[in-house]
Amino acid sequence: MLALAGAAWLTVAARSFSAQDQIATLALDNENPTARDLAKARSLVDRATVLNPDVRVEQSIGVLEFRTGDQAGAVETFQALTRREPRNAELWALLARVARDRDPALAARAAARERALAPPVAQP
Repeated sequence: MLALAGAAWLTVAARSFSAQDQIATLALDNENPTARDLAKARSLVDRATVLNPDVRVEQSIGVLEFRTGDQAGAVETFQALTRREPRNAELWALLARVARDRDPALAARAAARERALAPPVAQP
């Protein structure tokens, strides 16, 4: 019985990791992502987040939204992620970037939050 449970867990984990990789590839390794790529990535989110509480799946979706021209979607995605992980400087930096043209005030607030969480290191 334990072996069967272990095999089931490994199967689910493998499917989840595969979906995570597919989303990351669509978001980052695709020179000119399209709305179709974004739709494919979104269709993989549920499978990718099984056994994975990390925000990187949704972060990849936000990057893909931005790269396909859906700035509003990217801003919403990164606002939601910064609410979930308010101490994640990388998410604040990404929110600042995706909001720059759409909402400069939000971009400035996000950049300030990112700097507060990860201040520049002085060079010796």
